[in-house]
Amino acid sequence: MGEEIRGLLLYSRRHPLRTLRHALDSQGVQTIQARNCAEAARLLQDSDPPELLFTDTQLPDGNWADAIRLARKATEPVNVIVVSHVVDVSLYVEVVQAGACDFIAPPFEKAELAHVVRCAADNAERRREEKSKAEEAATAALASAQWPLFLSTTD
Repeated sequence: MGEEIRGLLLYSRRHPLRTLRHALDSQGVQTIQARNCAEAARLLQDSDPPELLFTDTQLPDGNWADAIRLARKATEPVNVIVVSHVVDVSLYVEVVQAGACDFIAPPFEKAELAHVVRCAADNAERRREEKSKAEEAATAALASAQWPLFLSTTD
């Protein structure tokens, strides 16, 4: 993936996502912030939403599960990475089973974070390409279909 990676950070608390923002910026990830699910929903309905959504576990108007639902409704595939202030194995299992791409907690080690971001972004890009190809194939199939010019009815 040669293009710049874009991430939406969904959080209202300062830590750990503020720290994450600095770590992502240092890796060249372009970030934007939403402070609640309503803001995130608007940003994800853009014609070209960010590839990644980093979400806090608790939000003013929802939680990480709501963020996953919002990502599923985005105009393009978006991978969710849940960010917790502590390592919680049961929460990790729960978020991955619910459809999150990954789960991370501070400290954000440069190499580990780079791996998580690269894998999630590559997966999102692959899913976007597959979606585009499927849409092109469907459009081509419709264009080549033999549609009757008129409908005959019998009295």
